[in-house]
Amino acid sequence: MQLFRFPTFKYFKELYLALLIIVVIAVVGIIGYMAIEDFEFSEALYMTIITVSTVGFNEVHPLSPEGRHFTIFLIVISFGTFAYALTSLTKYIMTGTYAQYYKKYKMDKNIEGLKDHIVICGAGSNGAEAIRNLLTHEKEIVVVDTNPDIIEELRSKHIMYVQGDATDEETLLRTGIKRASALISTLPKDTDNVFVVLTAREFNPHMRIVSRCAVESTESKLRNAGANYIILPDKVGGARMAGYVVNQNINRFLDKIALTERDEAHLVEVHASSLPVEIQNSSVADVNRFLDTNCKLIGIRTAGGEYMVNPSEDTPVPHACELFYIGNTIEIRGIQKHLNHEI
Repeated sequence: MQLFRFPTFKYFKELYLALLIIVVIAVVGIIGYMAIEDFEFSEALYMTIITVSTVGFNEVHPLSPEGRHFTIFLIVISFGTFAYALTSLTKYIMTGTYAQYYKKYKMDKNIEGLKDHIVICGAGSNGAEAIRNLLTHEKEIVVVDTNPDIIEELRSKHIMYVQGDATDEETLLRTGIKRASALISTLPKDTDNVFVVLTAREFNPHMRIVSRCAVESTESKLRNAGANYIILPDKVGGARMAGYVVNQNINRFLDKIALTERDEAHLVEVHASSLPVEIQNSSVADVNRFLDTNCKLIGIRTAGGEYMVNPSEDTPVPHACELFYIGNTIEIRGIQKHLNHEI
């Protein structure tokens, strides 16, 4: 049946079924009266409506024995069914179910149109923090989770989501993973994270993948599966705690430039490949002159993975390197304006 091929059927199933019941009963009644009693269309429609709705108005014309038998048949098949359809239709609209499904339909259509967004698998403690930080930087994200309470919270905050198991390939495809720029997997089980990373890398070979890892022995498996960056929360947390003891003020400063402090100083990464062709493969001084910013260049990462700290102005800037600037919001916005995109 063509109805069940509608892309919106899964959202408005009850509405479609209620309308289908009403239409089928009306068609049966109209065809029956036109065939048996030779009624015109408007007369057959009128007889069908007063029969199934049990209103009880006068007949259009006196019915033949066959017409009375058909009327009995129509009453029997529509008894309760028509009332159920009308009740379902009214309830669907009055209770807000239609509005809720319509919002879900629009959100899924928006997800289908996303490109270079970030997929977050799991919205637990680690995932929630990642969501908060990315939203602070106004990044487009799609969250995957199975918890109904988390889904309701995401819905209330107008955050795009896909409710389902992140280890299911169909669920990941619904996030637009093939068009995403990055994926963050924060699932509690390392085995699930390995599967998500492996599947994501298969769907999108060029995306950046960051994964949570609970057990250190799983780190190599995640890396082999395709993760670019692997975070061990306990290890990172312990290092941060030690840092506050050894270098208290340095760690406070790092907190100040964290992602969450959008109105304060923070770090930003600029890909040399995003610079105009005439600026690429030039010097730090040329890049700074083009960006026209008060941000401070504090480091460069070369294509080979080597880091140069506080490079001098005559340091060459190869095409495939990344530059790290520190500055406040206004200064960072200046860089973005010159590059004409979000960093």
